[in-house]
Amino acid sequence: MPTILVADDDFRLCQLLETVLTEENYDVYLANDGEQALNILSERSVDLLLLDVMMPKLNGLQTARQVCRRFSTPILMLTALADEASKIEGFEAGADQYLAKPFSVPELLVRIKSMLRRVSLERERRNTTNQNGLEKQIRALPLTRTEFELFEHLMRCKGSAVSKRELQIKVLRREHCEFDRNLDMHISNIRRKLINAGLPRNTIFTRRGIGYSFEPQT
Repeated sequence: MPTILVADDDFRLCQLLETVLTEENYDVYLANDGEQALNILSERSVDLLLLDVMMPKLNGLQTARQVCRRFSTPILMLTALADEASKIEGFEAGADQYLAKPFSVPELLVRIKSMLRRVSLERERRNTTNQNGLEKQIRALPLTRTEFELFEHLMRCKGSAVSKRELQIKVLRREHCEFDRNLDMHISNIRRKLINAGLPRNTIFTRRGIGYSFEPQT
């Protein structure tokens, strides 16, 4: 469930937005000034910040600048200051989008969905890039042919437990015997090489009572 932080000193508007956004299946936090907003962002994972400009303690522009320095949370700025100069100032402070008050709820919801869709796509792209980079590092390890074939089989089944029996038969090409430690020795050698390359040992995760799985740390 996406999480939205509403930062506005208008208590009635905050309550209205909380009701509307909760009905749209968003998890909602409320802040009534910039300092509260920054404290919430420091403690919780937030997908989108709806930020008013005219707030006490820290106004929206000051808050936006600090958010951009400290977090990667996208900002939709809500304000009654709709002139071009105010919009430019908001964008320069770090706003991703700008919505003038009074606004229609349907338009707000469309903008929120659009921004969260971009956030989701960016996260997916970043995770894919990180994972591709990890797999390239793995393929560059000084693995023996058997070790490489074991790792390749586990990567094809990423995130799923692969039984020792399957690895014994399909990769080592020998009947499975519960007293045979040959497979465990190969896995141990792969983990040692992972550590030597600065990669997490638990990239190959032991599934107790089953076998092993490839669990990339993204």
